[in-house]
Amino acid sequence: MIDSNLFGIAFLAAIMLIGAVTIGLILARLYQRASKDRAFVRTGLGGQKVVMDGGAVCLPVFHELIWVNMNTLKLEVHRSGADSLFTKDRMRVDVIVAFFVRCIPTVEGIANAAQTLGTRTLDPEALKELVEDKFVDALRAASVSMTMQELLDKRQDFIQGVQNAVAEDLMKNGLELESVSLTRFDQTAKQFFNADNAFDAEGLTGLTEATQRRTKERNEIEQNTQVAIAQKNFEATQQKLDIEKNQRFATLVQHQDIASREAEQQAQVATTQAQRKREAEQARIDAERQVKEAEVLRDQAVRQKQIDSERTIQVATIEQQRTTEIAGQEKAIMVARKSEEQSQAEARANEARAENVKAEQLVITAGAVAEAQRKKEVELVEAQREAQKQAIAITVAAEAEKDAAQNHALAVTTRAAANLRNYEVEAEGQKRINEARNTLSTTVIDFDLTKERLRTIPQALSETVRPLEKIGDVKIIDLGGGLSGRAGGGNGIATGPVGGPMDGLLGSLLAYRANAPVIDRLLAEAGFDSGSNPLQALISATHSSAKNSSAAHAELPGPARLDQAQAEIHGALHEWTEALGNGHDEKPVTALYDNDATLLATLDPKPLETPAEIAAYFHKLTQNPELKATVQSEKIDLFGDSAVASGLYTFSYRKDGQLVELPARYTFVYRKTPHGWTIVRYHSSALPATH
Repeated sequence: MIDSNLFGIAFLAAIMLIGAVTIGLILARLYQRASKDRAFVRTGLGGQKVVMDGGAVCLPVFHELIWVNMNTLKLEVHRSGADSLFTKDRMRVDVIVAFFVRCIPTVEGIANAAQTLGTRTLDPEALKELVEDKFVDALRAASVSMTMQELLDKRQDFIQGVQNAVAEDLMKNGLELESVSLTRFDQTAKQFFNADNAFDAEGLTGLTEATQRRTKERNEIEQNTQVAIAQKNFEATQQKLDIEKNQRFATLVQHQDIASREAEQQAQVATTQAQRKREAEQARIDAERQVKEAEVLRDQAVRQKQIDSERTIQVATIEQQRTTEIAGQEKAIMVARKSEEQSQAEARANEARAENVKAEQLVITAGAVAEAQRKKEVELVEAQREAQKQAIAITVAAEAEKDAAQNHALAVTTRAAANLRNYEVEAEGQKRINEARNTLSTTVIDFDLTKERLRTIPQALSETVRPLEKIGDVKIIDLGGGLSGRAGGGNGIATGPVGGPMDGLLGSLLAYRANAPVIDRLLAEAGFDSGSNPLQALISATHSSAKNSSAAHAELPGPARLDQAQAEIHGALHEWTEALGNGHDEKPVTALYDNDATLLATLDPKPLETPAEIAAYFHKLTQNPELKATVQSEKIDLFGDSAVASGLYTFSYRKDGQLVELPARYTFVYRKTPHGWTIVRYHSSALPATH
């Protein structure tokens, strides 16, 4: 019956497992996930649901999905030739403008994009076809407010005007304009001006007037340049002739002066040569005298040095001989001393090895003696038990034969009735027990098994180690032949017959050492630490489990730890604002970011994913000495070793002599490291304009 119940339970469990796997496969097939570059809007059963991060189950009949591209899209608008733009002075200009747009990463923005654009966000050409007219209208409005020269000189104002004109219209479609780039700007060719068109006629007149005036001015400049060149050539030729004449006159005067000075110089040279000759002769005589004096002094010095050197060599030789003899004597003394120490050490080692061999032989002998004694006692007990069994069997058999005839009939009848009642009661009880067990959970069954194990293990261990409770320590000491009273050899190992008074104690000790590993192994298999008292080990294990359970509950994070972590995140956010405004140095603020950090910055269109890109971005920001970030609101969420801080703040900086304030929103993702909280993700964007 139990087997059939178990089979039924296993069959139901298999059916439930197959059903769960089938449902899981269906849900996995119907589950749609959003990503960083694509979100989707689900409509139908349950209403509209926008999914940016995560996923949702989409049923084929009840739901419809509209995917929305979250990447930045580049939409180029070309206006040239007959479609070129008019300027304030009625001139035509050819432009190529690149618009960088993306879907607003909010629930409302994605919903608007899905509703107004549909799947066009996935196809840049289709999206451009839809919104190009808005871009063209903004370009015309911005260009007609500036002259062609102003457009060339103030390109940034033109771009800003286009951004202001088109940003609001794009927001209605769930799009936001990141930036606008004017990649090409030039005057339209004259052939595209229509003389029959009032605007073109006015622009053509201005263009003709400007070109003709420039032609006239260019001709005047060329003619004046030619006249100036001829006049300059004439003046240069005249000055060249004057210079040649003056140069010739100067050459003649120079020759005359040179001849006069040469005569004077020759007379001075002759006088000087005679004087120098007399001085040279006197110097030669003095030099020879000094050389002879130096040779005499040198010979004296050499002889003195030879004498000093010979004396020094003799002293050094004597000192070296004395040192060598002393070193030889000290070496001999040390060798003798080391030899003596080595001899003593070898003697001690030999004695230790002899003692070790002696102890090992004693243990072997004691084990053999204990084994023989144990076999003898076992055989004696077995013989006594066999004799008693035979005597009891004869007595019991005689009494049983005497009473068997009288009680046989009554015993048979009573036993049959009792067995019948017992079988009925046991069957009913077992039935109810089985029903009760079938209703128990796996956790309760495991608990009952553990409780029964804990109930029986102490009794078994207590009976096993009862003879060892009084033994605290065991040591084997070699007492020669006095341990068992037997005759022994000179080495102290017993060799006589069994029968000494200490044999029983020796056997108990050896049995204890033989059984100790078995007890330790039994405790280890039961899950308790081994020790001198198995009951104490069981109690200690129970107390240890209770302490561990209490410690586990004590380690749960409490409100105090949460408050401390929130205070640390608040301090880290304050440290970031202080580091940003320190002035002309990006290192304090970049040091707060993790090496794997990613930034979606306010003033940069692309993600910053390397330390070099992050450092370059903050280097550009910190060049403004009055840059400051003021936090208006903050919300801190903790997720273990991670935290998210989000809210609103305002950037303030100086531009063109005026203080500019830029409201923005921020999201910091922190990760706990051994050195504190570091920033791993940072997103900041300007607040949308309010209406």
